[in-house]
Amino acid sequence: MPFNDWLSLAVICVLGAFSPGPSLMVILTLTASDGRGAGYKASLGHGLGVFLYALFSASSLGLILTVYRQLFVSVQVCGAIFLCYLGIRIIRSSFLTKLNNTSDAVPNKKSANSFVDGFLIAILNPKIAVFFLSLFSQFLNSEQIVGTHLGMAVLAGLIDTLAYLIMVSLISTSIMQTFFSSYKKSLEFFFGVILVFLSISLCLTLIMDYL
Repeated sequence: MPFNDWLSLAVICVLGAFSPGPSLMVILTLTASDGRGAGYKASLGHGLGVFLYALFSASSLGLILTVYRQLFVSVQVCGAIFLCYLGIRIIRSSFLTKLNNTSDAVPNKKSANSFVDGFLIAILNPKIAVFFLSLFSQFLNSEQIVGTHLGMAVLAGLIDTLAYLIMVSLISTSIMQTFFSSYKKSLEFFFGVILVFLSISLCLTLIMDYL
C-alpha cells in the first residue's frame, strides 16, 4: 500500500480516536474516579478492542455485523447494558465512598478492572467495526497480503491507545487532579448519571430503529 494511503489512514484514525462518544466518557469517568493508572489501563484495553475490530474489518469479517442485522443489534444492546452497569457501579461507588469512607480501597479494586472495562466498551460497540469496515474499504484490494491487513489493524490500535493515553495524561495534570480531588464524589455521581442516561438513550434509539 502506498505511503500516501498509510498517511491518510492514520489521519482518519486520529480524527476518529479523538471524537467524543461513549468510549471517551468511560475513560474520563474511570480516570476521574480511580486515578491516572486506571485511565491508562482502560486506554490499553480500549486499544486492544479497537485492534481486534480493525483486524476483523480488514479481513472482511466485519461484514457479518452488517449482513446479519440481528447480531448487530444484539451487540449494540449488550453495549448499552454495559454502559448502564458502569454508570450504576460508579453511582453506587460515590455513595459508598461518602458513607463508609472507603475511598482508598474502592479505587484500587476498580482499578484492577479498568483494563477489562476499556476493552469491553470497545468490543461491545459494533459501530467501531462498521467504522473500520467503511474506512478500510477505501484502502483494501484483492492483491493485499495478510501482513498489510495486520499492519492496518496495528496502526489503528496504536493510534487509539495513544490518543486515549494523551487525553488521560492531560486530565491528570496537577490542576485537573486538584479539581477532581475537590469534587471527586460529585463528579463520580455526575459521570455515572450521564452513563446511565446515555445507555437509556442508546436503547431508545435501537428500539426506534428496530421498529
